[in-house]
Amino acid sequence: MSKKHEIIFETDGRHSSVYLYEPPMGIRQYVEPIDEVLDLGVDTISYVVGDCAILLYDTKVGEIWGHNYDLVNHEVWYKAAFNCRMMIESGHDPLQVVCDHAHERGFNFLAHLLLNMAYTPPNRVTNGRVATFNTLHPEWIVGEEPDYPEAVHDNPNRMSYAVPEIRENRLAIVRELVTDYPTDGIELNFNTYAPLIARREVEEHTETLTEWMRDVRRAADAAAEAQGRSKRVAVRVAAALEGNLKIGHDIAAWVGEGLVDTIIAMPVGGDFSGETALLRELVEVAEGNGVPVIAGMDSVGTDQTRLTHRAATVNAYDAGVEGIMYHRYYPPPHRYPYSTEDTDRMRLAAYPDLLAHKDKTFYVGPGFDRRDAVSFGLTDQLPHELTAGEQGPDISIDVSDDIAAKAEAGELWRCELRIMLHELVHHDEYRVYWNGEEVPESKIRRADWVFQMRPSAGVRGYRLHIDLRNVSLPVQGTNTVRVDLISKDEQLVDPVSIHDIDIVVEYLPHRNALRDDESYAGAAVPFTP
Repeated sequence: MSKKHEIIFETDGRHSSVYLYEPPMGIRQYVEPIDEVLDLGVDTISYVVGDCAILLYDTKVGEIWGHNYDLVNHEVWYKAAFNCRMMIESGHDPLQVVCDHAHERGFNFLAHLLLNMAYTPPNRVTNGRVATFNTLHPEWIVGEEPDYPEAVHDNPNRMSYAVPEIRENRLAIVRELVTDYPTDGIELNFNTYAPLIARREVEEHTETLTEWMRDVRRAADAAAEAQGRSKRVAVRVAAALEGNLKIGHDIAAWVGEGLVDTIIAMPVGGDFSGETALLRELVEVAEGNGVPVIAGMDSVGTDQTRLTHRAATVNAYDAGVEGIMYHRYYPPPHRYPYSTEDTDRMRLAAYPDLLAHKDKTFYVGPGFDRRDAVSFGLTDQLPHELTAGEQGPDISIDVSDDIAAKAEAGELWRCELRIMLHELVHHDEYRVYWNGEEVPESKIRRADWVFQMRPSAGVRGYRLHIDLRNVSLPVQGTNTVRVDLISKDEQLVDPVSIHDIDIVVEYLPHRNALRDDESYAGAAVPFTP
């Protein structure tokens, strides 16, 4: 474990636990999500304690998963209830078991609480994870907000934290998690299902959410004094300072008043493997108040490769974060159980100085597991439609590696810019600009992805490949790419768009060294020591 940087691993009490195993689960199965990340450099476990209002432990103030069943139409969530109930009936509180085991293994342990409260109409048949509390008050739901374009992806059935009863319901759970269990604190997830209030309520109730955070702070401090152990308050938010304020999260007030101890910043819109401007703004405010920021990593999208994770990690450290958090870590193609590659990619996450010499892919483009930028009043860089005859936008891509220095040392093996132009056909005309300079057509390789039988991302068109060693290497910092569409086939009605851009960087371990995939057998005698 690093002395300078913290690695947090979110382990889900659901997908890789009670959803997965045939009832009844034993202690060994319950603690497996802890044991499977041993010796990977992880410092802290963030353990999801349920699905928002329904909890997977022996709660005395909330509702246990499955306590109110009549008829159920979802076998997975029905199975989860069996596992939880049978463990409790065997005399073991699942949360106590997992918390104690994490401490025995040397981890810090945070109870992770999803904060969304969604209304569900009463019905004999449920999906298996409905809280009775959430069926009683339809008057508390936010409803549709057509006057707010940012609300396009919001859940209209969510119940607003402007309602005192909602806040007290959640605060009771917070108190229980920090007071009745030997946790090292709590992680409050303000990101996954945000916003927690209506957008029309933001002006009036931003202070309401801040006051609720004061209540959380008081609960954590009281528990810390009673147990004689530190109780950290961590909040998971989108890495967008102004975007958070637009949904009632006054991060500046939270850190300024000492209400939170750690901010876990999740990428919104662009991934940290290519975009860090918003993260830097958040870090600046938090650092000024002595609050560390941990960068959250997505994992379930096909864009989240080992190489993009490395790029996101070094970029985030360059932006000033003090650690990495792996969110819902189920990377493709194996997802779970983890392969050796899945676990190995975490090992050096606390050491940006070592990762600086590893291969990476710096990436700008869509992602499967990120919040949409529009929800926070922002605009995604990509995808972006191009208009023939008009200048395209400058797309920024952040690169924290000193690639020029690696080249000078004779350690740069590959540095390739790739641009995917969706719906481009063979006779469309374009120009590419790299850091303000036009790239000659002779230095662009066109790869025809209009139709291929091999697996692809469902994007068709042409991918442009540019060897930046023959043009100009990326600067350490922000680089720009621009594509101007000169002419387009007018019979094809679908617009041409820039879908994604990445920079592939590959290194040698030292001058004239061999790459791992190189071999030479020749006619040599087999090596003998």
